[in-house]
Amino acid sequence: MASEGGHGHSHAHGHSHGGGESNPNKDAWNKHQADYDKDSADFVAKAVPAMKKLLAAAGISSFSEGRKALDFGAGTGNLAIPLATSFCGHVTAVDVSDGMLGHLQKKIKSTAIESRFRVVCAELGPSDVVKEISDSKRQIKEGDYDLVLCSMVIHHMPDRKKTIEMFKSMLKPGGVLMIYEFEATAESKETLGTKKESHGVFHDGLTPMTFVELMTSAGMKTIHAEHAFAFSFKNDSMKVLAGLATK
Repeated sequence: MASEGGHGHSHAHGHSHGGGESNPNKDAWNKHQADYDKDSADFVAKAVPAMKKLLAAAGISSFSEGRKALDFGAGTGNLAIPLATSFCGHVTAVDVSDGMLGHLQKKIKSTAIESRFRVVCAELGPSDVVKEISDSKRQIKEGDYDLVLCSMVIHHMPDRKKTIEMFKSMLKPGGVLMIYEFEATAESKETLGTKKESHGVFHDGLTPMTFVELMTSAGMKTIHAEHAFAFSFKNDSMKVLAGLATK
């Protein structure tokens, strides 16, 4: 999220908090929607080429009409749109912020990739992943996706293991999970620490070791976990870890 380091894409949402309580994540991102793409420009410039290299390492190197992806925390579509353009015939873009998703929909309107998108504005939790969809506005079909992408969202999730298990339930056997997340450094802890209340931050990021441990705990097999790039946000340089795992 741009206000926590300008990442180009995903953010705030996650498990339902239940009831009608206000979600600080949703409120923060709806307020930030107008300048989000500008603030995230450096992240996106680095994240898209890195994503293409990572996907190639996972055997996804060209477009396939039948390939399905889900972008959890899609924001304004900065990574979902390249997925739909270069790799996947169907992309489900999920985010809690209707304002962010509105920008995504404007970007794809009347383009060749518009028909490849399903947009879901919801705080998805494990109970929303079902064998048969009865609520097309929010439910996700179990075992339906070749790829799940989650960029700069994990630090928002109260229970990271349950989140990864939810992603696993969305994937087909052999499906790929790709994650971008802040590297856990002294700098990231300081930056994220200031956002705990306003943006619902629960964690300080990941290291390669904690990524592997998290994937193993959720029954996923890690195939890649290392520093990917650093991006500039205001006067800070934030490090990003990239991880790939398979079901």
